[in-house]
Amino acid sequence: MSYLLNHQVFASQDLHQARDVLSHLNSIDALDVIGTNRDVDVAIHFAELAGIGLIYASFGTGRIHIKTPSIDEEDLFFMFVTGGSAQVRHGEHECNISPDLGLIRNMRVPLSATEDNFSTLGTQLSLSVLRAHAQALTGQDIIHNDLVFGPELDLKRPETQHVRNTLQYVANALDGPLTQFDNPQIRSELRDMLLTNILMLLPNSYSDVLNGKPAGVAMPHYVKRARDYIHAHAAQSIGLQELVAYSGCSYRTLQSAFGEAFGMAPMAYARIVRLTGAHNDLLTAQQGDTVATIARKWGFGHVGRFSGMYARQFGVVPSETLRRRL
Repeated sequence: MSYLLNHQVFASQDLHQARDVLSHLNSIDALDVIGTNRDVDVAIHFAELAGIGLIYASFGTGRIHIKTPSIDEEDLFFMFVTGGSAQVRHGEHECNISPDLGLIRNMRVPLSATEDNFSTLGTQLSLSVLRAHAQALTGQDIIHNDLVFGPELDLKRPETQHVRNTLQYVANALDGPLTQFDNPQIRSELRDMLLTNILMLLPNSYSDVLNGKPAGVAMPHYVKRARDYIHAHAAQSIGLQELVAYSGCSYRTLQSAFGEAFGMAPMAYARIVRLTGAHNDLLTAQQGDTVATIARKWGFGHVGRFSGMYARQFGVVPSETLRRRL
C-alpha cells in the first residue's frame, strides 16, 4: 500500500537521476542496483504537518544498496517498513528490518542498507521538538536527561503497532480530507497525537516520567536505578559490576529488563550517553578545548579508542566535529 499519494515530490526509473536527486533530498552517498536487473523505480512522497515531516519512500521491486552519511542535525527518523525488507547497518547496530521490525534512525549516525522490494513510511522529528512535547505532557520542568530511544521498532509489541497505526492514520488524513480542508488547528492536533504516541508508547529514557500517571505502567525500579546511575555518572567510565550492584538485581535480570525497556544492553546505553555528551561538547567547544580533554571529561581514557567509537557512532572523527565548530 502506498501513502501520501497527493504529496509526491520525486519519481524516476532512471538510476542516474535518482542518485542525483536523492543525494540532495536525503544526503545519500550511494545508490546501486544489485543483480542483472538494472531497473529502478524510486518514488518519494513528503507532507508537512505543523512543523514536522512525514515521508513515504519506495524503491521498486528490485534489490538495491544505499549508503547515507551522518548529518549534523539532532533528528530521529522513525521508519516503519510497508513492503519488502532490508539488511541495515546503523552505526554499530545491525538488524534486518521488515514489516515486523522497524528502525529509529539517529540522523547523526551513518547508515548502509541492502533493500529488497522496499518501501517505508516514517516521520523525521528533532529531539528538541520531542523534548518540548514531553515537557508539555508532564507540565513540569523535570526532564533534564538526554532523550534516548532504542534503535528497533518491534511490531510484535501492541504499543508499537499503535504508533504505526497512528502514523498511517495521519498520513491518510493528509492525503484525504486535509488535502482540500487545510485547517491549522486540526493539523496541530494530529501532530500532537503522533508525538504523544511516540513518547508514551515507544521505550525511551523518559518513559517512566511520562508514564508516571495513574494510567501508566512504570519500568522496573532496578532499571530506573541503573538508568539514573548512568546519567548521574556519565562523565565516568562506568563498570558493569558497579551498575549491577547499584541497581540491586542480578546481571541477567538487568540485561533482560534493560533490553526490554530501551532496546539495548545497559553498557551500550551508557556508551551512547557518554558519546552524545562528548559530541555535544565538541559542537560547543571553546578555544583551547581539544579532543583529548573532552574525551577525558566523558570517561574515555584512550583517545584512539574514543575516536574509533565516535566515528562509528557519528560517521566522522571527533577532530572533524571540533574543526567544524572552531
